[in-house]
Amino acid sequence: MDMRKAIVLLAALLLTAFSTLPTQAENTPSTALVVVFSHAGENWQVGVIEEGNTMKMAKIIAEQLNADLLEIVPEVPYPVDYAAVKDAAQEELDQDARPAYVGDVEHWNEYETVLIGYPIWWGGMPKIVEHFLEKHDFSGKTVIPFNTHGGSGQGGTQAVIERMLPEATVLQGLAITGTQAQNHAEKTRSDVTNWLTRLGLIQ
Repeated sequence: MDMRKAIVLLAALLLTAFSTLPTQAENTPSTALVVVFSHAGENWQVGVIEEGNTMKMAKIIAEQLNADLLEIVPEVPYPVDYAAVKDAAQEELDQDARPAYVGDVEHWNEYETVLIGYPIWWGGMPKIVEHFLEKHDFSGKTVIPFNTHGGSGQGGTQAVIERMLPEATVLQGLAITGTQAQNHAEKTRSDVTNWLTRLGLIQ
């Protein structure tokens, strides 16, 4: 083998080796966490669904931010039937309940930014999400709400979160209709991208 061929071969081997090395991003733990409560089963205007509207939105956000994703899973599952879910949510509201959920966040202190997602129930935030917020120390963290709804936008939950988490920096949230999140993935992705860009989280 002449010298020129040897150099070309060596260069090719080095290029292959470097191209298969993990990137720094792959090795660096995420400092962003997406926390979401979402309800599958029967939902307003979308029928019976296998994956909740808010979860659809949460997965797009987590993908774009390369963030970890945690689902708030109720210890006692909510009913599948939409009318029954409404009744359960009304009862929790009347009792100012704090429904239990399964599991929790590992390495909480390592997260600098926490995005909180939920559907709007009876014009506000589900009580199980309030329970999560109350159980964790958000001091010094950046908190960003997002939600799905049937016509009520954020339902006043931006202000609720700001009051509940006075030691956090709460940025402007994003509200998307459940029908859009469930049935129009590209529109939802575009809205999420524009929102995260406005907040300076992506370029």
